[in-house]
Amino acid sequence: MKDHELLEQISKKLSALLAISFAKHTEKMTSAEGVKMLVRFGLSNQDIANILGTTKGTIEVLKSRAIKPKKGRYVKET
Repeated sequence: MKDHELLEQISKKLSALLAISFAKHTEKMTSAEGVKMLVRFGLSNQDIANILGTTKGTIEVLKSRAIKPKKGRYVKET
């Protein structure tokens, strides 16, 4: 077995372990919160999508919304 194939298998198994351990926590948080947490772990969009049971496109949208500042919202001085 080549090193690349072995690393790919290890990566898939690690992703499965993350999905199993993370599953119990996702019920208590929004998808956006889950994405923010998993991004901090350095996972790819596809890995995050697999863990959260959604598509890569959904993850990309959630990430872009989390990064962009909210327009039209400001703190009113009193």
